[in-house]
Amino acid sequence: MPAFAVKQLRQPVLDLWAGALTACVFYAEYVSLGAALGDTLPGRSGSALGALMVLGAVVVGSVLAIGRPRALLIGPRSASLAVLIAGMKFAIAQAGIPEAGREIALTALLTMLMTAAAVQLLGLLPTVQRWISHSNVALRKGFMFATGVGIVVGLGTTQLKGCLHIDPVRTAAVTLASVIAGLTWNSLCKYPGLRHTAMARLAPLAIPVSVALATAGYYLFIANQVSGGYCGTIGSSGLHFSLLQDIVISPYTLHVAWHHLPLWVWPALIGIGLLLGCVMLLESMTTLRDSKDGTDRVYWPAHVGGLAFTNAISALLGLSCSCLSTSRTNALIESHGRTRVAVLAHGLGVLCICLFLTGVISLLPQLAIAVALMIVAIQTIDEETRRDVWANGYSPGAPVPSLHTSWIFLGMVGGSTLAGVGLMQMGWGFGGGPLLVLAVAALLLRPRGEQQ
Repeated sequence: MPAFAVKQLRQPVLDLWAGALTACVFYAEYVSLGAALGDTLPGRSGSALGALMVLGAVVVGSVLAIGRPRALLIGPRSASLAVLIAGMKFAIAQAGIPEAGREIALTALLTMLMTAAAVQLLGLLPTVQRWISHSNVALRKGFMFATGVGIVVGLGTTQLKGCLHIDPVRTAAVTLASVIAGLTWNSLCKYPGLRHTAMARLAPLAIPVSVALATAGYYLFIANQVSGGYCGTIGSSGLHFSLLQDIVISPYTLHVAWHHLPLWVWPALIGIGLLLGCVMLLESMTTLRDSKDGTDRVYWPAHVGGLAFTNAISALLGLSCSCLSTSRTNALIESHGRTRVAVLAHGLGVLCICLFLTGVISLLPQLAIAVALMIVAIQTIDEETRRDVWANGYSPGAPVPSLHTSWIFLGMVGGSTLAGVGLMQMGWGFGGGPLLVLAVAALLLRPRGEQQ
């Protein structure tokens, strides 16, 4: 048999393998992001419901991606999800009716995500594509890092709070050990001497490694002290598909939200949706630019239009927002996934884990979810940030532009943290802080020609 025929037969198998492998690798990250989203929903089932909303968005996005030209993984990302969470918390805070919290949160999600889907269509414009390709690295990475700080800050009052109440010393020890193990694993796999070996392909396993260690530590040292609903597992919140009926957006849901929300909140939600769309567009367009797939710009409009359609469908189904992901796409490519079959296999793999391994996943402790989210937040400091912000900006004799970049980055992170903490005290959520500073910084840092 000719060599090219063997290669053609081999590639579908590799695509299925890559999709299934990345589904297993990133499943813990999806569940962790879902737990963060679920904190906005009232009731003990909030974390499990949020996880299903994120996992459903991944499956829908992967299935719809079959019509796009390149193999790029789609799913929720920390920055855009933080903005969505901030908007939902803002809407709930304005209503002040705990009994209607879920209806208000889902209506806010629908309003913001439909607006964001429309904003993503701006990515079809060549001017927007050029602007994102040459956007300020400090502004972009500063916002991403600030939202990562927000995730860690939020964990102190949600996922870790119950465990710290039970045993603060053991909780801190298990959490720190698990986070350090995950970061060490990632750094070891990317060590210069191993960068071009098979070991480098195992770097995405940092989150599963940290989750496994946190789970072991929880059951060895903490689980026997759990009582009163503190420091439980996902299973104690009920990870069942029957929960999906709670996110159905019906006319009754919209009626309740319309009745309890002040009129001025609706334009505010649309405004947050506009910012959410810009963040999602930024995340997706940078993936098109930076991924190892090397996507030619001629394919960008197809992906941007497809993402807008996917998020509109997710909004109607009550699911989470979705963007293209550079790290997940690179992991898929490094696992030899080359075609759209690999993306579809990824989504189906996530669905199979949901269907057949729910009992196992329900045993994951909330402590492990917190650890996974910390790893996700810390990994927002990627190679581009280390090179262009830290290395160049703080090296002896650094040029003025590099120092300027570093100061912009620090200003973004510091300003976002202060604004986010202030907004948290008002009950609006930390994510509004990075949004506010991003809007101000984008206005102040426009090129001189645009200010005329």
